[in-house]
Amino acid sequence: MKRVVIGLLPIIFFCCSQAQNIAEVNGKKISFKYLQQELNKLPEEMRKNFKDNNSGFLEELISKEVMLQEAKSLKIDTISEVKSRIAQDKNNKDNILIDELLKREVMPNVQVNEDEMKTFYDERKGSMEGLTYEQMKSQIYEVLNGQKQRDAIDSYISTLRGRAKIIYNEKWQKAEDAKIKNPINEALENKLPTMVDFGAGTCIPCIQMKPIIAELQEEYKNKANILLIDVNEQSLLTRKYKIMLIPTQIFYDTEGKETNRHIGFFPKDSILINLKQAGLK
Repeated sequence: MKRVVIGLLPIIFFCCSQAQNIAEVNGKKISFKYLQQELNKLPEEMRKNFKDNNSGFLEELISKEVMLQEAKSLKIDTISEVKSRIAQDKNNKDNILIDELLKREVMPNVQVNEDEMKTFYDERKGSMEGLTYEQMKSQIYEVLNGQKQRDAIDSYISTLRGRAKIIYNEKWQKAEDAKIKNPINEALENKLPTMVDFGAGTCIPCIQMKPIIAELQEEYKNKANILLIDVNEQSLLTRKYKIMLIPTQIFYDTEGKETNRHIGFFPKDSILINLKQAGLK
């Protein structure tokens, strides 16, 4: 009898760990089992983004839950055209509600004006391969509009999350976070001003940034942390820090607080200005 009980212990533990609640959003519990079920629904390519990153996917589920709760509080699920969409695709109900919520509450506020587009072109003219503003105009609009939409959605979700009562299973969260190697956190521990450049080897502005970064690493060794993160090799960090366009530079002060974020090629003197604002001596 004793052997049978011992043999069942791993099974019992596994079941309990699957059922444990890892977070709660306005009273709605999120279990580890639910997290795994939702993760398995993702397409293979998207699932790879969350490999060994359960805590990152939990944040996605929390954001999804606050949006669903907001959609229901606004009675979006009672609108006839929305009900019709859901009736035609019942398995996609949550995504339909979130899509309608964002379409009605966020997208009408997103606008891109001509001055912004011209400024974008002028700042990156050297990497436009000789193409004129008129030739690049439609592509620039798509880039800026996409970025503004993402920023607006992020801001909206942040507002919803700020109003929500979110409770984490801290023990579970701590164990999951410990699994992720984060060179940025490791660098910030030395209390030096820090610049992190997210880029890739195939991006022209990223290639232009590499010699500048190498110079800074040599010149400011032991005075500042200058990190280069390849987005293709560090998908977890790229997602964690919400990198949408490359290159993106993030600056941190000596207390580890983000002081600025810049997208695109950044000359050496501008980087130094930001590092000095972050505490470089």
